[in-house]
Amino acid sequence: MMQQSSERTWQEHLRAKGHRITPQRKLILAAVAQLPHPTPESILQHLRQTEPTLNLSTVYRNLTVLQESGLITHAHIGTGSAVYHLADEHAHLHLNCLNCGRLVSAAASIAADFAREVSAQTGFLIDPTHAAVYGTCADCARELTTPAAR
Repeated sequence: MMQQSSERTWQEHLRAKGHRITPQRKLILAAVAQLPHPTPESILQHLRQTEPTLNLSTVYRNLTVLQESGLITHAHIGTGSAVYHLADEHAHLHLNCLNCGRLVSAAASIAADFAREVSAQTGFLIDPTHAAVYGTCADCARELTTPAAR
């Protein structure tokens, strides 16, 4: 669970934006902090262990409030629902394996040269933290190059 000082901080942040502090918001924010790349569905599944009456629309509504308040962000990585992160979490690129479906995080700075080149040639500004790059993870690449895999 969140520490006392960070709990006070997020509560102050919500109040400053005109939102109430609710038990559901606390639980959902804690789940976003705890789970790797959580979706609304995985948050619900996780929280239903202790909150069986929680429903998906409540999760979505609270994720919207938490995002509008600047406490969380989301990314669309092509696996269905958006995934959520704490806003103060380090910016990262989502690498999605087309073979096994594994999602790997990498520092967003890896895409800096690519983003600059795209911008220079097209004027388009890329936000690499809001999407995924598709390819083959290291484990699958090793399997594909071993003699037994051929």
